[in-house]
Amino acid sequence: MTTRLIVVRHGNTFLPTDTPTRVGARTDLDLVETDKGTAVGQYLLANNWIPSNVYAGPLKRHQQTAQLICAVLGLSTDEILSDEFLNEIDYGPDENKPEDEVMLRLGKGDVAAGKAVIERWNTHAQVPNGWLVNPDELRQGWLSFANTVLTQQRDKTTLMVSSNGIMRFSHVIDKQFNERNLKVPTGGVCIFENDTNQPDGWRCVTWGKVPKITA
Repeated sequence: MTTRLIVVRHGNTFLPTDTPTRVGARTDLDLVETDKGTAVGQYLLANNWIPSNVYAGPLKRHQQTAQLICAVLGLSTDEILSDEFLNEIDYGPDENKPEDEVMLRLGKGDVAAGKAVIERWNTHAQVPNGWLVNPDELRQGWLSFANTVLTQQRDKTTLMVSSNGIMRFSHVIDKQFNERNLKVPTGGVCIFENDTNQPDGWRCVTWGKVPKITA
């Protein structure tokens, strides 16, 4: 039997014609499309991964994505459990700022240096100066959540909807995780499995997969 933890990043909050910003915990935007969440729901349904528990962060983009997934799976939105742990991080002085401005600040006027800072964030979860996030606290939070799932939802599937800044720390539950890029795209799916008969603990079997919507 398999205990499965599925972690999904919310859908798009910017149109292709918009200038995207670094949206954190203090910027509560609506989704601008429904395809990402619907596609995730279709993907889970096709694999018969119907969650027994659905958790979502408190922001509108979290809740709306979870609602779209539940609609496809035939689950009531009343079953969505809001969890503050799944809230996005606070980007401090870079909150809701365009990426060009973020790069300039992080690089102290040097865009290339700023890009290198973001690259370290995307590959090693090294927190840039000024961002309000405690990596050790987040790592411990994921370990605790995964342990709770294993003890309370053994041999079942649990779904969580969150944001990129938080999700990149979820890999800590897999001691053999070897993906280089920790950044998960919008609508991206990460799947961890724990097999009852295997002693290796949690394994990340999918990282950042973006399902395509079907007709």
